[in-house]
Amino acid sequence: MKKKMSLYASLFFLFIFCAEAYSQNRIQASGMATIHNNFVDIARDKALENAQRDAVEKAMGVMISSSSEVENFQLKFDRILSESRGFISGYKIISEKRDGDTYQVTIEAEVGIDRLKDRMMAMNLIMARMSKPRIMVVFSEQGQKDAVAEAAMTRYFLSKGFKLVDTGRVKKDQSQEAFQKIAADQKSIVGLAQRYGGEVILIGNVETATTSFNLGGIEMHSNKAVVSVKAAKVDTGDVIATDNESVSAPGMKGDVKNVTEEAAGKLAKKMVDRILERWSSELTNAMTVKLIVTGLDTYQALLGFKELLNAEVKGIRGIHQRTYARGRADFDIELRGNAQGLADDIAVMKLNKKKMKILGITQNKVEAAVIP
Repeated sequence: MKKKMSLYASLFFLFIFCAEAYSQNRIQASGMATIHNNFVDIARDKALENAQRDAVEKAMGVMISSSSEVENFQLKFDRILSESRGFISGYKIISEKRDGDTYQVTIEAEVGIDRLKDRMMAMNLIMARMSKPRIMVVFSEQGQKDAVAEAAMTRYFLSKGFKLVDTGRVKKDQSQEAFQKIAADQKSIVGLAQRYGGEVILIGNVETATTSFNLGGIEMHSNKAVVSVKAAKVDTGDVIATDNESVSAPGMKGDVKNVTEEAAGKLAKKMVDRILERWSSELTNAMTVKLIVTGLDTYQALLGFKELLNAEVKGIRGIHQRTYARGRADFDIELRGNAQGLADDIAVMKLNKKKMKILGITQNKVEAAVIP
């Protein structure tokens, strides 16, 4: 019996050892720092910190090279690397030395691979926690360059798991002239996106140019494309991200297809990062929900309603009243939560014994009324 127990104990500790070895990864890394005003100790600490960051970066590099899903998520790198020490369970210094005005340290660090994977997976959950908003990509003009850019951006967003509105179907339901007119006006195109179930709209624009020059008696051409995009919430019109990308390359005169496609692809990668960064901030800090309330017939009712919001809504951070006229009040509500949670709390409120009614909910907006 004792032998059996000893065998089980040995197997148990072997399992623990193997599990620990699996979850830890020993990585050799180096770091250096500049010595200012002969403060060697400060430079040494900074070099150690940089070495730990390098160790985590190397571990991430191995993981990311084997997973196309996290390609181009620079946001993940930045956030995880800022928390490098939290992923290192221990390290030993292999060598350290001063070389002129720099201090160099080489370490062997134990990086917690499982924790690192969990942190990276958490970034992938951002879209899921935001209920995967449907995105509509539309370019204001309808030339070939616009179609190329729209297609390139659509492909990239689809490859990253975003839900997209079929812009082609939207265009088929409109005449070309009518669609161009709608697309040229932000308010109109946002309204159109909302009718087709879009929750975020990317409004793009493409500018192209060809420059000709003479090289050794041979006429050469350089084509350039500048793609610009603005992302906005459909239900509120709030801009959440904007950026542009330009690409130039030699080619046939006026042949801007390749440079347009490349610029749009690069811009799509940047926009994914910017949108995810905005959503991540809203999830971890506070998001703004537009609240429209009718039936507040007196100013005293308005004040009473604002007091109720502060007292009854969970996670509320701030109430910003935008307008009040003829019993209707428009608010921007900052809260830790979402529009559904805000609506749930308002639905059970009573204002001077009068019940509240929820009239509508979208991802970023709630409409409610005081029942007479």
